[in-house]
Amino acid sequence: DCTHIIQKADCAFGNLEGVLLDEGGTPKKCSNPKVCYAFRTPIAYVKNLTNAGFDAMSIANNHANDFGIIGRQSTMNTLKSAGIEFAGQKGFCETTIFQKGNVKYGFCAFAHSTNTPSITNIEETKKIVSSLKGKCDIIVVAFHGGAEGVKYAHVTGRTETFLGENRGNVKEFAHACIDAGADIVYGHGPHLPRAVELYNGHFIAYSLGNFCTPYRVSLSGALGYAPLLEININKTTGEFVDGKIHSYIQSKGVGPRTDAQNIVAKNIKSLTAKDFPNTLLSIDEDGTINKKVKN
Repeated sequence: DCTHIIQKADCAFGNLEGVLLDEGGTPKKCSNPKVCYAFRTPIAYVKNLTNAGFDAMSIANNHANDFGIIGRQSTMNTLKSAGIEFAGQKGFCETTIFQKGNVKYGFCAFAHSTNTPSITNIEETKKIVSSLKGKCDIIVVAFHGGAEGVKYAHVTGRTETFLGENRGNVKEFAHACIDAGADIVYGHGPHLPRAVELYNGHFIAYSLGNFCTPYRVSLSGALGYAPLLEININKTTGEFVDGKIHSYIQSKGVGPRTDAQNIVAKNIKSLTAKDFPNTLLSIDEDGTINKKVKN
């Protein structure tokens, strides 16, 4: 239902949760298998990402190391062979710069996990983002952060802890990225959508929830919301021009399907009004996003 939108994008970004690996590797140790998942996807399935139209994927998340260094290396090699750009592994690919059309993109990704650039280290974050300045036209940042589940739909502006782990202060992090030169910041991790914000003219999405996770992941209520975000920016300044929240919903065994009632967009509109009441964004019922005119 959404492939045509991804394919027509000047550049399409996503988050690859897990590894691309056929066999081998070292599965992570789970103290409680009931709440512990190790995600491994066959290498051949990378064609689903290319067919869908994705150009770049974050591999900074808490499942990128599910099968150890062999799994991470296989994922990077597979994406590279498929022509998909990637970032988010410390010491391997903290950033990437690539050309698409007449635009040069800089991309970096962060998470709260081992082997990824840390969302909790703000000073290091600024250094990584600012290292891309002057080398590209547009800088995009992805992050995996914030607590998980329906109780954590709001951006608090405080450090979030989940399962005893520091999941970052996502507002502080996103603002630091923009201050360091990022043009767009998008998040994932909480498994449900969160608010969006316009900060110093640049667009931030604090969580885009689940997108194509039709098995073994809870999809009840907002956990099944699968927004696809289309953002248009000024190539020269990187500032937000307009956009749209395309609404999709998942159900068990079925990936994102059109949400004719725009429930997902209305959800993000409501969260934005509560968490960022003064942000200069207006969101219509159909998901259209515009910049408010300052009084």
